[in-house]
Amino acid sequence: MHRWGWWWHGTGRPTTPEPTTPDVLELRVHGVANTPPASMLELAPGQVEQVDGDELGSFWAPTAAAAAVPRRAGDPREVPPGVRREAYSWGAMARLSAVPGLGRVSGLVAGVVRALWVLIIPFGLANVAYWSRDADEPHGRRSSAGGGLVRLFGLLLTLLWLATVATVTLGVVGAQCYGPRTSSGEVTYVQVCAALPGWADAAARWSTGERTAALVAATAVVLVVLAAVGSTGRLRYERRMSTTKARGLADGAGLDPRGTWPLLARPGFWTHARRSSVQWFAHLAAAFATLAGLVSWHYLYRDVPQCTHSDGFGARGCLDAAVWARDGRLPWALAVLAAAVVVALAAWRTGRLRLDPPGGGRSTFAAEVRVSRTAEVLLLGAALVLLGWVVVAVARSGDGPLRPADAASPPFLGLHALPRSLVALMVLLVLAAVGIRAHLRAAVWVPLVLATAVGAGLAVLWSAGTWGVVWRTVAGLCLVTLTVVAWVVSRRRPGRACEGWAGRGPAVLLALAGGLAMVLSAAAVLGTVAWLDAPAAAENQRLSTQTQQALDDAAAQDPLRDPVVVHGPAAAHLHVPPGYEQFAVASVAGVLLLVLLLVVLGIRTATLRRTVVPVVPGGAQPRPTTGEDAAVQAARRRAALAQRAERLVGAVAVLHLLALVGSLALPDPRATYGGTLGTLWALAVDLSGAAVVAALGLVVASVVLAGSENALARPWGLLWDLMCFLPRAAHPFAPPCYAERVVPELRARIDAWLGDDGTPLPGGEATRARRRVLLSAHSLGGVVAVATLLARWDGPAGPGDHRVGLLTYGTQLRAYFGRFFPELFGPEVLGTRPSPGALLWAADPWAADPSPVPGPRTEPTLLGSLTSPPGGPCAVRWRSLWRRTDFIGFPVDGYADSPVDVPASEVDADAYLLQVVAHSGYPRAPEYRRELDTLVACLRASRPSR
Repeated sequence: MHRWGWWWHGTGRPTTPEPTTPDVLELRVHGVANTPPASMLELAPGQVEQVDGDELGSFWAPTAAAAAVPRRAGDPREVPPGVRREAYSWGAMARLSAVPGLGRVSGLVAGVVRALWVLIIPFGLANVAYWSRDADEPHGRRSSAGGGLVRLFGLLLTLLWLATVATVTLGVVGAQCYGPRTSSGEVTYVQVCAALPGWADAAARWSTGERTAALVAATAVVLVVLAAVGSTGRLRYERRMSTTKARGLADGAGLDPRGTWPLLARPGFWTHARRSSVQWFAHLAAAFATLAGLVSWHYLYRDVPQCTHSDGFGARGCLDAAVWARDGRLPWALAVLAAAVVVALAAWRTGRLRLDPPGGGRSTFAAEVRVSRTAEVLLLGAALVLLGWVVVAVARSGDGPLRPADAASPPFLGLHALPRSLVALMVLLVLAAVGIRAHLRAAVWVPLVLATAVGAGLAVLWSAGTWGVVWRTVAGLCLVTLTVVAWVVSRRRPGRACEGWAGRGPAVLLALAGGLAMVLSAAAVLGTVAWLDAPAAAENQRLSTQTQQALDDAAAQDPLRDPVVVHGPAAAHLHVPPGYEQFAVASVAGVLLLVLLLVVLGIRTATLRRTVVPVVPGGAQPRPTTGEDAAVQAARRRAALAQRAERLVGAVAVLHLLALVGSLALPDPRATYGGTLGTLWALAVDLSGAAVVAALGLVVASVVLAGSENALARPWGLLWDLMCFLPRAAHPFAPPCYAERVVPELRARIDAWLGDDGTPLPGGEATRARRRVLLSAHSLGGVVAVATLLARWDGPAGPGDHRVGLLTYGTQLRAYFGRFFPELFGPEVLGTRPSPGALLWAADPWAADPSPVPGPRTEPTLLGSLTSPPGGPCAVRWRSLWRRTDFIGFPVDGYADSPVDVPASEVDADAYLLQVVAHSGYPRAPEYRRELDTLVACLRASRPSR
């Protein structure tokens, strides 16, 4: 292939074009903004063409006509002689989905798909938490079992969504929206919630058992649909493999047997899809068994008035097996016991599962972690058999009332305790997660969590008397011990100041996942109840004399007719399990506190409007004297406000945790209290419920708007870009990892250009010896590029491939990814200086950033692999651009005295009017072309190390 390159001299006129054979591939990779290929190449859409890939991942290059257009000196579209410029587009993998068999759908189906993608966001956050633990921690008795803790938390999220769906289907619709069959003269009717669609009226003709069995089956189906959202569709790209590996050319030849590769470089890291799929069976088994146990519990105690409330449950003799056998309730009791056994086994298998590839020397790198699915499949089979038996038994239970006879009892037994029990367990795991990066041993936190949970449960079942005091004391002491031990261990961890949230990243991310899951759960339940309650006006809550007379007349005229009356139930309002309303109150209070924090932070920023933010933190900076200087300073202050995101996210996580605790500790929303406090409490309950319903409306609106341009675009695309980068290892229903295709695909392109994939090149070995690759990556694309270069370490050239260079700009490698995931992108992996994180209240959030230059490292690092031997043409084949006006772009090594980082201009010199640039426009900066030329020259002069 030949390309015409133009080179401009100072006269402003191009020289005579000379044909050049490209020897350097400049491969641009976009970031979170999902920049189109034409914009990446600084060309119009009609000036680029796709040269490889498909609609999900594709490589683009300038057309022949665009490449032949002469450019002025300094034009960002100018390509240096001998350089082939391509753009790699991967954004569709993170943001698009499809319905199997339907392809591109729109309308109601597309809206439902987008809504389901919103529901699995907490699962994705749990997966991110999995990778924030110490991934290099050795296994054994001294291990913290951090991965098992996060996977157990993910299992609780699945069960929470089961409780949510069951609350809507069984607790609200089944137990409250369909009243008992009532006869009035010759007319038999069933009261039905008026808001239900017309096709639901047919279910009123069924017996109570048949209708309940159908709702149980519908609950299971909804859960399966939710599980399938992240596992089906056009995103089946997880199993892609680079051409180099597929041909067996990746064997780790360059690895020092005495060393340890970073996690991202270990073979098997990007193939979690096959190993983590085993959790899919365990989660479904636990969910189906929980559903079967919930229904069995209801039928076990529905007709026993003294056993419909949990307080003092055991003290009232409700656990007497002899009574079960005498009353014919023993099968239901056995079903509850079997369900508990299946859930316990699924939790045990989930916590004990090991998914990560092994570390260590070269001899262990060929080993794969093989996971057997046999036990999980057997558990799923047992859960399905149990659930099938329950559905059949319920269907044959007749037409008796589904609700307990005691009007003060919950409509469906167990639905009060199940969500709150799950929330309590999530809170305990979040507290334990505070110390797992500091290697809080599993032998410590597991007994404390179990003792707290068991003690609290027994304190509820035997709430009165001496035993109630004993169990409450045990639970309280264990809870305090767990909290103190986790905090103290975390405080003692060395180097925690340079880790995300002071080394408490897993706890922060799990709190966010649990809080968001409960927000969506409460919004779904309270929103459904508000919808069903809306038509419950006075005229719909009673059967008027005129209506009754009309029914009698209709029955007299047509004796074969069996009319069904559709109207609101007799109760003024539908009953909601209290935990949801308590969480709504706590979460609204948390939102108010967050707003207050943001207001205070905004005021603090406003008071600093005259503060000068220097280019280098701690350096000297003259006060602005021109309009351009003032505009740059204003942009730097705005960027500094956004760069406090880590602290703000930590505050949101704390508020989420407090809201979860509030759903357990706040008073009963339906209880009445006297005085002013009672009035305020009732007002808070009413307003918070309305606020949650309004929040649900905003979520739905945002989902609809998010898909207005593309029917199946996932809502809030930026979140998917960040959340789906790492392999799915903690929750099987989480969205798939697009990097499991992006990294192998990008590697394959590099290997093909360099001839490392075994494909013959034109010109043979001479061409192969001349060719070089320069990865040019923006923002999150820098993370993709780093992962790709590390993945190539097992190739023919090993870690020190002199033919590859890296140019990053506006990236978050050091400030965010290196702090949140130290074992993946931290200083020990990149070979750069650690970052202490942004300050919250300081005028310059990076005033404490200057870090000492790290000493020599014995293990291989990315920077070391991009460093040429002494005496070469240049020391480092990595350059990174940053600017203080970039709100999410930072240096990768340091603001000053760095061999890698280069400050970029903050004003667009080509703009007609003054324009201060932020996160975009790096390739148009003059520093980009300067560093590009430097790296190209370095690569051409580089030689393999001996």
